[in-house]
Amino acid sequence: MTLSRRHALALLMSATAGRSAWSQSAPAAGAAPVEVAGFRFDPTYTLAGKPLLLNGAAVSHILSVRTTVVALYLARKQTSVEAALAEAGPKRLCFFSLREISAKDLSNTFIDRLRKNASSDEIAGHFIQIAQFGSAFSNRSKLAKGDFVTLDYNPVANLTEMTLNGQRIGEAMSGEPFFRMLMKIWMGPRVRASTRDGLVGQRQDD
Repeated sequence: MTLSRRHALALLMSATAGRSAWSQSAPAAGAAPVEVAGFRFDPTYTLAGKPLLLNGAAVSHILSVRTTVVALYLARKQTSVEAALAEAGPKRLCFFSLREISAKDLSNTFIDRLRKNASSDEIAGHFIQIAQFGSAFSNRSKLAKGDFVTLDYNPVANLTEMTLNGQRIGEAMSGEPFFRMLMKIWMGPRVRASTRDGLVGQRQDD
């Protein structure tokens, strides 16, 4: 059984108390896709009518196991975590699954990273969105190798939407601050340094 909304809220309350066939967009002329761990990310993506640039990509782990390869798209390239988190406007996080993953384990990992990397004020201000995010995979038991997940923040609608292999999943989640908090799942202070560095364009072998 995957992570329920109630389970996601319970985890957060506890914390505050103590290749794939799915394409993204046509690359800019002359720009080559970036390949990480055998998966390719296009150099550009258009969201809400605005061109985004691939800021970086990196392998992400659950414990010591290489689990996903994640990419970040921003309107302007940023070379520090602080600047990337502060960048306003449309944004995309997306990842490929490197192996078969339990949906429950993946959801639990994401919620745990929010607990460890977001501030108590951020968590307290976004209980509804976090519960929506935690339950996005509730109708699946697992992700297969090569599955492609996107999280797109559209500033026109002020919403973040998720897709799995091109199909909408979960509920739309409101607010740009919430998307910035989601970024900390892969860019927070207690995330593996190689993942953070890769997302700001500092490629490392890991």
